[in-house]
Amino acid sequence: MVGMLTANAQDIHFSQFYASPLTLNPALTGNFNGFYRITGIYRNQFPGLSSNRPVFSTPSASVDLSLLREKIKKGALGVGIVFFNDQQNGKTFNQNQILVSLAYNMGFGPKNKIQLGLGLQGGLAMTKMDFSKFEFNDGFNSDLSYNSSYNGETFNSGNRMKGVFNAGLFFKYDFYTGMRFYTGYSFNNATNYKQDFLANSTQTYRLPFRHTLHGGFEFEYKDKVVFIPGYLFMYQQKANETNFGLTAGIHVIKDPAKRATLFLGLWNRINNQYTLIPKVGFEYKGFRAGFAYDVHLSRQYKDHKNIGGQLPQGFEITLSYIGNIFQPKEDNYLFNPRY
Repeated sequence: MVGMLTANAQDIHFSQFYASPLTLNPALTGNFNGFYRITGIYRNQFPGLSSNRPVFSTPSASVDLSLLREKIKKGALGVGIVFFNDQQNGKTFNQNQILVSLAYNMGFGPKNKIQLGLGLQGGLAMTKMDFSKFEFNDGFNSDLSYNSSYNGETFNSGNRMKGVFNAGLFFKYDFYTGMRFYTGYSFNNATNYKQDFLANSTQTYRLPFRHTLHGGFEFEYKDKVVFIPGYLFMYQQKANETNFGLTAGIHVIKDPAKRATLFLGLWNRINNQYTLIPKVGFEYKGFRAGFAYDVHLSRQYKDHKNIGGQLPQGFEITLSYIGNIFQPKEDNYLFNPRY
């Protein structure tokens, strides 16, 4: 429907937002204890609404490096690149973004108890709209069949390439042994580019700015378990989203050199519906894997079962690896948020 062109909607979002650091906040680029990091995430939302194609599908991958540790002493220069593809309703709408990130991370005080990061990110957004898949009210016949030759609007080209610019800040404070607080802010879509798919339109539609505030708290108990409560708030024009929850990790292998941790979490998302998000993850040395499943609990999704369809949900799969070419100094530790 053509209403999709004027709807208030948000950019991509992930339930495991810290598993995709470069799409969350450019200040997290290079913000980890290693030399390189490779991450991948795949989100499939509302698979029950269609049996042959994803309704909403978002894969993303990134690589970033933590450089100049020996010269910066208590910090690092982060550089990275991230790609994501966002497609809706069988590629009726399809967007690819490729972005380059640069961040400066600096620690203060003994053992970097205070850490501050600043990040910038820029690149291209390549958008394609397939107008042949649009349907208009006036094109439906009395028997509800659709006349595909009907075209209710005049369109510009469905292919668009625009510049994108994002910026972010990150702050971390280790205020007690085994306890730390962290928070970050990112500002996205600073170019505010035009989305002019409709020809002869009297209005100008621009991609709205997006503001994201995220943070959490880590508490390590007797080197056995770790508790990680956290939050995320996202605002974009008239749309907003709030995430909050708790993840707990059990160290199944306690030796720091061979540390292995099993994570279980339960999170909530509140926007125009209520979503419960159980999470499970595993971490071994530099390797992390995670899975999250969105359970929509609002009435509109409960009613969906009564109109002949599977209850729509959503799931995510994540993988990441942090590796070293050389061993960083112990006093040059950079904190990497997780789960």
